[in-house]
Parts: sequence; structure tokens; C-alpha cells
Amino acid sequence: MTDSSHHPGGTGLAGGDPSGFVADTAVALVWIGLAVLYLLAGRAAALRGRDDWKARRTLAWSAGAGLGLAVTVGPVADAAAGSFTVHTAVHLVLGMLVPLLLVLGAPVSLFLRAVPVDVGRRFSRLLRAAPLRLLTHPVVATLLNTLPMAFLYWDGTGLTMLHDPVIGPLLHLHFVASGTLFTYAVVGLDPNPHRAPAWLRGSMIGLSIAVHGIVAKHLYAVGDRDGQPADTEQAAQLMYYGGDSVHVLLLVVFCAQVYGRAHSGIPSKPRAHP
Repeated sequence: MTDSSHHPGGTGLAGGDPSGFVADTAVALVWIGLAVLYLLAGRAAALRGRDDWKARRTLAWSAGAGLGLAVTVGPVADAAAGSFTVHTAVHLVLGMLVPLLLVLGAPVSLFLRAVPVDVGRRFSRLLRAAPLRLLTHPVVATLLNTLPMAFLYWDGTGLTMLHDPVIGPLLHLHFVASGTLFTYAVVGLDPNPHRAPAWLRGSMIGLSIAVHGIVAKHLYAVGDRDGQPADTEQAAQLMYYGGDSVHVLLLVVFCAQVYGRAHSGIPSKPRAHP
């Protein structure tokens, strides 16, 4: 029997908790809002005569928002309350797959198409600010993405934080934010005035793969200890193989970008304005 004390509780009305319904509604509105705002930006860009936006980018963004909604509200989120394996699946989706899809949606490029030129120029100057430059450096983004994950899953004790009604949602937000930051730093399609060289970005992808593998193997090794959820070994296997699967997708995108730029004369740094 799985020890559900290590997992975040469900937030729906199944347990008769009205606050859970409010939380579910707020989370759902965030994901729906992301999808709607993206579509509105696309419409605004089309009205400005910039109607050559690639449909696959819209599809990627919509799929990312849809997956985020599916795993944070409803049956999957409720199942994660009693299953470490399901929780791990949710983490992989929120921390790796959703960020990849959102980054492939190139939202900043779409925003720059939708706004007046002067607004776009001010926003482009913001992208060059020192704090953003630091956060989007591949090394910093990789550390922000991997170190909290290693702490949380190293021995399972940190999982109790996911049961907290405040810390739990904040950790989910961290999964998405740090995953998106890392993905943008290594394979982002949007403008990045200080994009790192390919060798460094590729090295950080390799480091991320290594950290995921080490944490998953360690978690598997301690899975039979007292106090660990009964399905810790299954969750560790999912973390290992599932993480590798998404990393393969990330590597495919990275290699396609490097190959495409090397054989088409595209500069390594994209223009400030798409």
C-alpha cells in the first residue's frame, strides 16, 4: 500500500474541501489564460500584417498549456496524491515536457510581432538587462533546474513539502518556471541577445541528463528503506527512463538547430526583432 503522506493531496471537491475547488479553478484559469493570450497575440500580429506565423508553434504552445492543465487539475492530480509514480509522471510533464512545448511556441517572438515597434524595442532592451542575462545563462539555468530537483527527490523526505497547500503549488510553479528557463537557455527559439555557444549549451544538456540519472538511481537504491513510499522503485524507474525520453526530444531539437544554422548561414544569435 502506498504511503500517501509523501504526496500532495488532491485539490478537488472529492474530499469536500471548498478551498480545493477554488485552487483548482485558479490553476485551470492560469493554463487557459496562457492559451488564450497566445491566440490573442497571434490575432493581433495578423491584424498588423504579420500573418506568416508557423502553425506548429501555435500547436506546440497549445499542447503545452493543455498538458499542464491535464496534470495539475482533475483525475491525474488527484491520483498523484496517493501514488509516487503518478507524482513523478506529473513532475516529468511539468518540469520537462511542458517547458519544451512552451519554448517551441516562441511566445516572445509572437509578442514582438503583436505590439508596436516602440514597445518591441523597449522590451528588447529589457531582454538585455543584467538580471535576465544571468538567469538565461545555461549554467545558471541548469543549476536552478537540477539542484532543487536533486534535493527534493534525493531520499524522499522532501516530498512532504508537496503535501503543503501553499508550498506544493509553488513547487509545481518552480518546476514549470525553472524547466522553461533551462529549455530557453539551451534551445530557445526566441530572441536571446547573449545566447551561449553551442558547445556550452550542449554540455548543460548533458549535465542535466547526468543529474536526472544519478538522482533516479539513488532513489531506486533507497526505495526499500522504512518511510519510503511503497512504489518508490517504480517511480525511480519512471524518472530515469521518462527523463531520458524527454531529454532525447530536447537533444533532437538542439541538434536540428545547430545543424540548420551551420548549413544555412543563420547567425548564432537571432535578431532582436523577429
